Amino acid sequence: MLTAAPLLSPAPAPAPAPPPPRCHVAIPLRCHAPTQQVAAAAADRGLLLRGAGSPVVKRAPGGWLLWYQCGARVALAASTDGLRWGPPVEPDPLVASTDWWAFDTAAVRPSDVLLFSGPDASARSGFPSSAVYWLYYSGSTDERFGSPFPAAAAAAEDVPALPGLAISQDGRHWARIEGDHHTGALLGVGEEEEGGEPRRGWEARCVAAPKVVLHAEGDLRMYYHSFDEMSQRHAIGLARSKDGVRWRKAGKVLEGGKAGLFDEGGVRHGHVVRDRAAGRYVMVYEGVDANGRVSIGMAVSEDGLKGWRRSSELPILRPSDDDEGWDSTVVGSPCLVQMDGAYDWRMYYTGVGRDGEAAIGMAYSEGHGLQKFEKWDAVLM
Repeated sequence: MLTAAPLLSPAPAPAPAPPPPRCHVAIPLRCHAPTQQVAAAAADRGLLLRGAGSPVVKRAPGGWLLWYQCGARVALAASTDGLRWGPPVEPDPLVASTDWWAFDTAAVRPSDVLLFSGPDASARSGFPSSAVYWLYYSGSTDERFGSPFPAAAAAAEDVPALPGLAISQDGRHWARIEGDHHTGALLGVGEEEEGGEPRRGWEARCVAAPKVVLHAEGDLRMYYHSFDEMSQRHAIGLARSKDGVRWRKAGKVLEGGKAGLFDEGGVRHGHVVRDRAAGRYVMVYEGVDANGRVSIGMAVSEDGLKGWRRSSELPILRPSDDDEGWDSTVVGSPCLVQMDGAYDWRMYYTGVGRDGEAAIGMAYSEGHGLQKFEKWDAVLM
């Protein structure tokens, strides 16, 4: 059963096989110590954490948990309201592998977290021993996956990435679970989607950013992206599993839009959740336009498997119009959280400014049926 786990009490901040095929990476990252946002100026509207990217946010009794990328590692922070975050806990939840043959020896980046807990999970401070945390992540053998590089070159970076899984019972000490791929990854590239003889698949460069939904017992779905060399665009694919470890690909579910749209250059980093109010599945994703500009769009599906359709031909969130804004170049890596109100949502995302620094921000939708998102303003809220 999928349930939330008690909030982690943050610890003091710490002191400062052949490689898989290559894949484009969307978000650059220059890592600094996280800072809390107190009063937002116009250029800082929505900003939550500096020097951080790829947010994975989960609500827990009494607070919130945030897994994020900081350099080549995965970090974890806690919050009481999901807006003001404490320092990273110690030790880091996940760092690059030391096994020479592994797919993630240079850098790791969080993609999704499933929280399982038994009926005897206690409410004491820290993670209960009965809880199990499944961290799905992207790993790479290329140091550029976790190193800083200019925002303008983000779309041109060509970096290998494959999906992995790590499990923890206490939230602090993590063990990798080896997948079927020879590198230990959950999936490889260029494989037959429906079984049969091996052949070169559409995702010939990578299988990146695995987002996992537990649809029902024995029915888990992974949404990932890759670069299709035939269309020369990113697309989002689907894989299915009965146990969360062994996966079978099921083909593409969303491709780039028509000429002139914000996502005509491709789609990637799709995050899927089930809408409690509408009973359908919602996907927020990165859309790349013809000029390489990255915005966030949304698509919906009745069953989460097929029939994905864009909710609008316009993005739900664009880079800031303020040239000095912290997210004036890129907005991406969205993570959607449904709040207590059936029509109230938060969307955490990565933004990049002109200086190439990555940061995490938040936009919200209240009573708009996911059609309108506003960036959080520390002054107004």
